[in-house]
Amino acid sequence: MVAISKAVASEVLQATKGTFFSVTFLKRSDNSVRTMTCRTGVRKYSTGEGLKYNALEQGLLPVWEVNVGYKMIPLTNVVSFNAFGAKFKVPATPTI
Repeated sequence: MVAISKAVASEVLQATKGTFFSVTFLKRSDNSVRTMTCRTGVRKYSTGEGLKYNALEQGLLPVWEVNVGYKMIPLTNVVSFNAFGAKFKVPATPTI
């Protein structure tokens, strides 16, 4: 398992370009741990209108979760993920 920073994790997840990956993160609503298998770049079932906001500016990554639908991943709360055949861990930043 490779330890990487949150910034690098964000870049790697955005670079998946449609390949499947699994990600574990803390939900923003109640800080529970959530694991999902998903992919980026899916356009099916979209109206063509797009979002009313820029998700990346809000720290969110829009993905298509398998057998569920469109979801958002909070990039600041990612704990670990598997992509490109490798396992990545994002260590928690210490609070001062």
